[in-house]
Amino acid sequence: MTILVGYAPSKAADAALDTALDIARSTGEHVVVVNAGPGGEHRTKSLVTEEQQRGVQARLDASGVTAEFRQYARGRSTVEEMKDVAAELDPSIVVIGVRRRGGFGRFVMGSVSDELLQEIDQPVLCVKEYRQYGDHTPEAVSHVAETDPATHGLPASEPM
Repeated sequence: MTILVGYAPSKAADAALDTALDIARSTGEHVVVVNAGPGGEHRTKSLVTEEQQRGVQARLDASGVTAEFRQYARGRSTVEEMKDVAAELDPSIVVIGVRRRGGFGRFVMGSVSDELLQEIDQPVLCVKEYRQYGDHTPEAVSHVAETDPATHGLPASEPM
């Protein structure tokens, strides 16, 4: 089974990546990190630079799970690329970061995460960016419950 992570250079995406890696350590699943955007002259802030890509790859290499990074800049939207990769891989779960933006901001600006929730057929886990608590930022997940990959990484249910 595979966990698909949508990644753009942001604190929310970093939190999503941390969460996906924690789930993968618990379930033994493969992680595929996708960074996508139009590219070319339409390059957006959603595409990572080569330096940022090396940083993500270093995190994946140090994670202790099998993982890969893919970048798509083929003139298609982030949502189109993620939808196609999700259809190709049929992941047990798709993990994305969400920014803290109010309803009006989402109405005016739109939201890739909202579109992904509507368009992707697999379960989608939305992860908020970490909040700072003084000098401490909490760990992504300090404990992950025992999970059953057959239930899309959700905790195994108790027998009745």
